[in-house]
Order: sequence, then structure tokens, then C-alpha cells
Amino acid sequence: MLFAVTIEDKPGMAATRRAVRAEHIAWLERHREMLVIAGPIMDAEGNSIGSVRVIEAPDRAAVEALTEGDPFARAGCFARVSINPYRIVFKDGAKAE
Repeated sequence: MLFAVTIEDKPGMAATRRAVRAEHIAWLERHREMLVIAGPIMDAEGNSIGSVRVIEAPDRAAVEALTEGDPFARAGCFARVSINPYRIVFKDGAKAE
């Protein structure tokens, strides 16, 4: 099952993000089989202010556990996390249904 995960960072977390980024990337690598897509949300100046992910998992509990284990989460970066079932309609310029 697919889930869309939208994460909003707390204000002022840029330095914390930079400090744990290498650990975060290694964490993403370890969980790559679950990641359909993942990347930062940027502000107008190009600073990361959160993340968007589409995750394939058996259930919401697995997505919650995965998200809680993110080094950014453990470092206290996240202000808000939204997890919702997701369905791909278009992918790579073509209808996917």
C-alpha cells in the first residue's frame, strides 16, 4: 500500500538538518526498498523546510515507525507529520491507472 508523507520542520532547523544530513541519507539508503520518492520541501531561498515522501508499506503503523526512526525526527526537526494513503494516477508523463 502507498502512503504520502508530508513533513513540516520546526522553524530554525537548518543547522540541525545540516548536522544530521549524512546520517539521514544513510538511513534513507537502508530503507530504499520502501521509498517510491523522497526529497526536501524548499523555501524561496532554497533552504530545506520539510520533506515529501511516497512510501510503500503494509500499513500505516509501518510508515509511522519508519518516520519516527528518521534521524531528522530523532534530532527534533519535525513540527508536523501527515501520513495518508496515496494512489498514483500519473507517473513519468503517462496515466498509471
